[in-house]
Amino acid sequence: MPSMNTSIFTHFLLLSLVHLFSNEFISLQASELGSYPTNFTTCWEIERNALLKFKEGLKDPSGRLSSWVGSYCCTWSGVGCNRQTGHVTKLDLNMRPPISFNFASLQGTMSPSLLDLKYLNYLDLSWNNFEQTPIPNFIGSLTKLEHLDLSDASFSGLVPPHLGNLSNLRYLDLSSQGSDQDALVSDLNWILGLSSLELLSLGMANLSFASTNWLQAINMLPSLMKLHLSSCRLHDIPTSLPIVNFSSIQVIDLSSNDFNSPLPGWLFNISSLVELELSSSGFSGQIPPYLENLNNMRDLNLDYNDLFGPLPSSIGNLSSLEILHLSSNNLNGTIPETIGQLKRLISLDLSSNNWGGVLSRIHFLHLNNLKTFLLSSIEEKSLLFDVGYNWIPPFSLNLIFIKNCQMNSKFPIWLQTQKELKIVVLTEVKISGYVPNWFWKLSPEIVILSLRNNKLCGELPRSLKFQPPSSVDLSFNLFEGPIPLFSGVLTLSLKNNSFSRPIPANFVDAMRYLEFMDLSENYLNGSIPSSINKLENLRVLLLENNELSGKIPSMNRLNNLEALDLSNNNLFGNIPSSLCSQSPLVYLKLNDNNLYGKFSSLRNCTNLGTLGLANNQFHGGIPRWIGETLSQLSILQLRGNMLRGKMPKSLCSLPFLHVMDLGQNNFSGSIPPCLGNLSSLYHSKNDTYVPSTVAIAVTVAAAVAVTTVAFGGVGGGGGVVDAVIVDQYASFFSGTRIMEFIVKGRTLEFVNIIDLVNLIDLSSNNLEGEIPEEIMKLSALGTLNLSRNQLTGNIPEKIGDLQLLETLDLSVNHLSGPIPASTSSMTFLSHLNLSYNDLSGPIPSANQFQTFNDPSIYEGNPKLCGAPLPTNCSPNKNDTPEGYTGKDKDESWSERLWFYIGIASGFVVGFWVVCGTLVIKRSWRHAYFRFVVEMKDRIYVFIVVKAARLQKKLRPW
Repeated sequence: MPSMNTSIFTHFLLLSLVHLFSNEFISLQASELGSYPTNFTTCWEIERNALLKFKEGLKDPSGRLSSWVGSYCCTWSGVGCNRQTGHVTKLDLNMRPPISFNFASLQGTMSPSLLDLKYLNYLDLSWNNFEQTPIPNFIGSLTKLEHLDLSDASFSGLVPPHLGNLSNLRYLDLSSQGSDQDALVSDLNWILGLSSLELLSLGMANLSFASTNWLQAINMLPSLMKLHLSSCRLHDIPTSLPIVNFSSIQVIDLSSNDFNSPLPGWLFNISSLVELELSSSGFSGQIPPYLENLNNMRDLNLDYNDLFGPLPSSIGNLSSLEILHLSSNNLNGTIPETIGQLKRLISLDLSSNNWGGVLSRIHFLHLNNLKTFLLSSIEEKSLLFDVGYNWIPPFSLNLIFIKNCQMNSKFPIWLQTQKELKIVVLTEVKISGYVPNWFWKLSPEIVILSLRNNKLCGELPRSLKFQPPSSVDLSFNLFEGPIPLFSGVLTLSLKNNSFSRPIPANFVDAMRYLEFMDLSENYLNGSIPSSINKLENLRVLLLENNELSGKIPSMNRLNNLEALDLSNNNLFGNIPSSLCSQSPLVYLKLNDNNLYGKFSSLRNCTNLGTLGLANNQFHGGIPRWIGETLSQLSILQLRGNMLRGKMPKSLCSLPFLHVMDLGQNNFSGSIPPCLGNLSSLYHSKNDTYVPSTVAIAVTVAAAVAVTTVAFGGVGGGGGVVDAVIVDQYASFFSGTRIMEFIVKGRTLEFVNIIDLVNLIDLSSNNLEGEIPEEIMKLSALGTLNLSRNQLTGNIPEKIGDLQLLETLDLSVNHLSGPIPASTSSMTFLSHLNLSYNDLSGPIPSANQFQTFNDPSIYEGNPKLCGAPLPTNCSPNKNDTPEGYTGKDKDESWSERLWFYIGIASGFVVGFWVVCGTLVIKRSWRHAYFRFVVEMKDRIYVFIVVKAARLQKKLRPW
């Protein structure tokens, strides 16, 4: 009994001591931190004040911090406290979606008051806007931090090495999704202090200064599990790494860097890897043949590199693989059948390689979980997709993309088993015949459909319904009949088919989402329905090369229209004055119609970059305001009209103009010398902003973004959905990239390269006077056609300065004088016509002129001589030697002049050195003349003696 009392007393004493010390400890904390909270829904006063000071440095436009009032700071939005001590341990104010859908990001700077949060272990300020300020150094003093996320928070400048003091840090994310964050890391040695780090994400940070030693530093982090260094401007990576210390690593992302080196083999020996992202990093070489170590690999992405060789059959050993992306490389050979053993595979992208051979059912044998499949070969007809006509696939796809392969000639019936399809792309796969009705019944679930460039035929159903907003491309086939009603469609291309009949007047009611429509190169007739004015979202309308007639309807409600092409139809009348009343029209092409009138209706089209009105019946002169109001013009094509008068000098002030086609009109007067001021023809297009291209490209990019959001539910595809959408829109966008010009003596169609065309064509007018010397400053000019005018004078001597000129046509004028010798230096010249002028003298024979063997180039110039004409140049015609230029002549005359000056000065100096000395010094003069007399006597005696001896020998005996 006494022992029991003793034990109870002992326990009571210990508890009392513990209570005493804890109270003393708490009171000590209270003395440091302020009043002690009696309820842990409140917080320490010093910590509450620190949060309020932090709030004062921020702008909160949407009231995210509106709850930060009162003393109960542990209940404030984004604040977390320890339940036992009441200290603030967590501050989470991230604004990443979906939070950003309800709140605008915080703005401002970080207050150092956060240093008073001495127990803070979690700090997330991601997706806010700290206005390009540097990451504060004081963050390195928050030594209890375990989680630090400053991603996409608009920090810039040098990442402070003080972060290396955070020895407890497990999670560090300083990445950015865009280019607005320009964080700079001078070296990575500071991360050596982060021995507990499990995740490191520095995506988009500039590591170029740390590129040589980045891997050595990271290799010293034994706990690292996830490494994200995408788009960090890294350029050095060792191909071998003897010791890999981060043996627990699961994720390595080195995508979008500039390594330009062979694929490092050591990456494929890390057995713990789950995800390896190496896309767009300039890796070359072959995929390692032995992949058995990657047993845990679930995501392998090698897209957009320069890998070559075959895909190793050991790929079938990656039993955990779910995503395999190998697109846009140079992989060749046959695709191994072992790929069919990847039972967990969800997404397979083999597009844009050099595959050959046959892809059969065996390749899909066990791919039960496959959701996205992409396949294409760069080499046409090298890959055969042959799974048989009655094949029943083991999978149910969301996305199928097959391009530039050979499938069975009939439409693939196995698609009937695919009930979950959202994206179907079968482009250039050599299928023909009718599309079965069961396929069109799948359309309500489809968001992208492309059957482009096949030989499919027949009429389409009267109406087709798609999941809005959808994209449909049936171009370059043999479909016929009337245009169906496509509901739910954002973009529609039926280009180059055999559709006929008028455009339905009620098609607008079914296509209220429509933004892009291409019905060009069909047999549509009738007038353009006035109801088209109801398509208020329409951005691009392409109806060229049809049989449409009537007037252009009013388009005053098309406030978003950027591109309109109605060329090669039978339209007549004036251009509607409402065309540009509201719309930001960038591309307008109305060539080859029967339109007439003047250009006053275009005065409001201030955004125009391309204006094509060729081969119509417009009359009058070019108004001066075109060069003043349409300041964005880069292409002006007015040939084949009835325009007259002088060329306005205001055209010379168009800074982006690189195509001026005014041929086949009635312009008179002289060629404005100010054409030499067309700055866009001074240099290559790499340095030139082209408004028409940029504006429409931005429009397409916006549509891609909208469509990507709408299609985001496609399972397992990752970035492949983006790739499919870009491929789809690229084909559609090409419709606004086609122009025809007369180049090299014939009409050529330029597709997707019109920004590279540099042309001035003033042919078939009544222009007179001389060719302005100022035009010779246009060093980037590719075509100059001044033929069939009344030009006089000589061809400018400096025409050789047009070093990039490929076409020069000066025929049928009244030009005289010689062909300038400088033309021999125009090494890009491939088409020349100087016929029917009054040129004289020899034809140059150097460089490119050796290839101009057609006499018709020079005919009609009776005073010309030399090959290829039958008239030889006589020697007295001051023939010009081959390769002899005016510059050579100047240099030769200069050399002769200095030669004569040297002779004269040498003679003068030599004469006075000798004679001047004799005149001045008497003794030298006497000695010199004595020497001369003595020499004369010696010579005389020598001659007399020799003569006497010779006579003696010749005397007869």
